[in-house]
Amino acid sequence: MYVTAAGLRLRAVRAGSGPAVVLLHGYGESLLAWEGVYDRLTRQADVVALDLPGFGLSSKPATGYATDSLATKVLLAMNALGLERAVLVGHSLGGAVAAAAALTAPERVRGLVLVDPAVVAEPWLRGAENASERARRAVRHSVAQYVALRMRFSGAHNPAWLAESDSDLAYSASGDPAYLAALQAVLREFDFAYLDHERARLLRTPTLIIWGAYDPTVSVSRGRILAASLPTAEFRVVERSWHRPHVERPTEVAGLIAEFLASLPGEGTADTH
Repeated sequence: MYVTAAGLRLRAVRAGSGPAVVLLHGYGESLLAWEGVYDRLTRQADVVALDLPGFGLSSKPATGYATDSLATKVLLAMNALGLERAVLVGHSLGGAVAAAAALTAPERVRGLVLVDPAVVAEPWLRGAENASERARRAVRHSVAQYVALRMRFSGAHNPAWLAESDSDLAYSASGDPAYLAALQAVLREFDFAYLDHERARLLRTPTLIIWGAYDPTVSVSRGRILAASLPTAEFRVVERSWHRPHVERPTEVAGLIAEFLASLPGEGTADTH
């Protein structure tokens, strides 16, 4: 299915019943990254997974990828889906978008689950914070080219899990120049250190932070510092996982999310195993 937000066409998949949960993927990925967690959570929740603008089969505008801008588009997508409030679950870039949505409209976000969120460091320029803008452009271009090439092998389709029209199945992100441009625009516009001290102080939404023990992108030690800075955060480490614990250990991550849902006022429990 597709929904419209700020004039953009966003791919979504929805199933299950119960409290609303919205899943937001990371940079260079799509809603397919949530497959293992999604199927387990639909046993207890009304679960929506979105392709964020610029990714998957969603619209790929040339600009509009600032953190707050993407958060606003997620809130508009919730409107289109008839979701007044939801628990937002975001991985990496999606975690920053989820946090921004909670700060923008706290009344719309019942809880946050941040999975290795990209909110405390810009991983693309590690060790080169003082690099020239020319050097930064070169890094952004190289990263975007790599991610676009990777889509030749990972793709945005999984017919065994998600039924699509013939025209959707024919889409290839790796051959789409708009996708490459969007990847670069995200790296140029998005704030990968969004959750600074002031914003962290203001974030009062109940929050679960999940971190892969061996995350090479943003270390688990940075995650512990982040959790300590948030007034209402619980921190859980997933052993034997890296930057994508929801993909690498989906049963464990789904279980942690289920426990968090059960801890929120008015929520029940369910078996996700």
